[in-house]
Amino acid sequence: MRQQIPPEDQLCLLLARGHPTPDLDKRILELLASSPLWPLVLERAHAHQVYPLLYRNLRELGFPGVPDLVQAQLKCSVLANALRNKLLEDELARLLALLGKNGIRVIPLKGIPLAVSLFGDAASRVCADLDILVHPDSVSQARDLILASGYQTDSADPFFSKLVLRHGRHYNLVREDRGVSYPLELHWLLVQHSSKNDEAVRDLWAEARPRIFSGAPALSLSAEWELLYLCVHAADHEWKCLKWLVDVDQMASSGLVDWQKAMKKAKRFEIDLVIRQTLAACSLLWGTPLPPYCSPATLPAGLRLFDHVPFPAGAAEDAFSFRHLHVLKRPLDKLRYIATVLLAPKQTDRDFWRFPPSLGFLYYFTRPLRLACKWGGRALRKTHA
Repeated sequence: MRQQIPPEDQLCLLLARGHPTPDLDKRILELLASSPLWPLVLERAHAHQVYPLLYRNLRELGFPGVPDLVQAQLKCSVLANALRNKLLEDELARLLALLGKNGIRVIPLKGIPLAVSLFGDAASRVCADLDILVHPDSVSQARDLILASGYQTDSADPFFSKLVLRHGRHYNLVREDRGVSYPLELHWLLVQHSSKNDEAVRDLWAEARPRIFSGAPALSLSAEWELLYLCVHAADHEWKCLKWLVDVDQMASSGLVDWQKAMKKAKRFEIDLVIRQTLAACSLLWGTPLPPYCSPATLPAGLRLFDHVPFPAGAAEDAFSFRHLHVLKRPLDKLRYIATVLLAPKQTDRDFWRFPPSLGFLYYFTRPLRLACKWGGRALRKTHA
């Protein structure tokens, strides 16, 4: 795979790894000596949110052949990210203490804890927001406590709040403090719309273990569930961002995972295909070793790894792409997901036409009408283009 892509992309891929091997360092030095187009390298590193690792690995090599201006640009970005992550780390500790004090079990996902556990440094990973997982029985209580602590949400309307709990994958919340924004995703599901989700959630919580995050007590995923969660998350977003695959590669190479146990869980909870696909993607990009319990999987037709430009941080994703479909295994689960996308009202429907709370049920009728108009308009524009 690396031989089929430009040297700038090869350089970005190799420098994005958590701990390059001596053989990879040799290849990196060869690419650095070939006078790469640095604007392209930096563009890709920022688009895929891996520039902290690029800077760290270049620094360990002594920045051979790296122009001073490029070093300065990378250092500036890394310092800004370190400051941002420090603020997020302090906010995470505050939230964990708040929830723990009120008897709510919580697991931090991705973000700062993952940066520390995988790469040994909170500043080594770009973190756009905070993600926490609570038990399904505690979602409403956790949401109310977080809102009372200064957060706001677009789902404050009781009608849409119930819809998010019934059909959504997480609550989006945000707190503004002295010009700093703290986006937060409150999770309670693993695989949305999956018939195996509830069983998987019970298994995950049964294996969660106490851990201290930034001085605050919480719980952590087992190594096997950490890997499975990272793989599902990357697949759910169609492997668009290199950062997520770097996480999987690093976790798969950590030596902490009981592969037989992990793949047994994957098969039991019907996520084995997307696990094998994600590991296959990592293997194609970096040669990540596939465990003996993981047979190779074919990636979805038309998928292009690495050269996707992910959606901007904080931007709304395309709600009409059905991108989550390939994560689900059962036809009935797929049908349920399609029906939810087409029929379950979203915040965009409220923004399009506002009804009083007593008439919230009318959104079920206006959503398919709005989607029909939207898709019809797109079809007409393509016809006249």
